[in-house]
Amino acid sequence: MFRTFLGLIAAGALSAQPHVELEGRYWFSQVNSKIRVEKQGLGTDIDVKNDLGFTDSDFPEGRAAVRWGHSRLSFDYTPIDFSGDRVVSRTLVFNGRTYSFGTQVISDLEAKHLQLGWTYQFHLLGGRVKLGPMVEAHGFLLSGSLRAPAVNVESKEDLSVGLPTVGPSLEISPHRRIDVYGEASGMSAGDYGHFIRSEAGVRFRPLRFVQFTAGYRTFNLRVANSPDFAHLHLRGPFVGGGFRW
Repeated sequence: MFRTFLGLIAAGALSAQPHVELEGRYWFSQVNSKIRVEKQGLGTDIDVKNDLGFTDSDFPEGRAAVRWGHSRLSFDYTPIDFSGDRVVSRTLVFNGRTYSFGTQVISDLEAKHLQLGWTYQFHLLGGRVKLGPMVEAHGFLLSGSLRAPAVNVESKEDLSVGLPTVGPSLEISPHRRIDVYGEASGMSAGDYGHFIRSEAGVRFRPLRFVQFTAGYRTFNLRVANSPDFAHLHLRGPFVGGGFRW
């Protein structure tokens, strides 16, 4: 009886041993975004694809996580960066500057995304299914600029935003080396905007300390201070690889 008790304690201690994950990813995203920055009551709703010539782009992503017991603490960083170079087909007004029809406009849009999350998962069916809530804190460092070199017109706007989100997390392990997972979180700040993200994928561990990931990710951020706003909507598949020990 005493040996059985000691065995249960040892098993519980081992199950609570932390696991560290380091992973790099590449995200093949599609963009659908609009921005508007007024000054003295003048501004244009700008479609970054149709007006500025932005194209779908790919981004790196880094993440680190620690798992122990039923909990997971993670940190992610994604540097999102778009640029365009187009002769505009209509007059645009951005932050008080006018870019007339037929003018070459060189533009940039950056959104550095920092994400800190904590997940608590209940272990079901002997640990093959893990389900639970997820709480995250997101930081966004936004920067947009438009430049017309031929007429020496340039304008830039920077903005920093933070927002918490909540949502569910699900993980299914049909095999000890394979995890199928899905997660989503979001939060609305009323007239000031919202952020919703989701991700689903498969993790495969061909070796003890090596894992590969593939899946699909969405990112929907709207920041508003009427009448100004920035709406950044991205989606697309990703692949990744890293280490787990």
